[in-house]
Amino acid sequence: MASVNVKCTVNNCYFWAKDNVCSADSILITSDQAVQDHPSMSFGNEEEGNLIQAIGSTPAHSMTETACHTFKSR
Repeated sequence: MASVNVKCTVNNCYFWAKDNVCSADSILITSDQAVQDHPSMSFGNEEEGNLIQAIGSTPAHSMTETACHTFKSR
């Protein structure tokens, strides 16, 4: 897989690195509604695969419905 440059401004995150770089091996992005519907989405509470299965797809209509600032509707 190609390396992806992920920027993060949450400097108290375990995976935050110098120059606002995210050093996590994988990243899960969901809609804001999914976070409200699934409060167990905190780090370490569930295995990623099980969490993905539990929440399914999480459509968003605009960037304001997600924390992903690169969101672009299809």
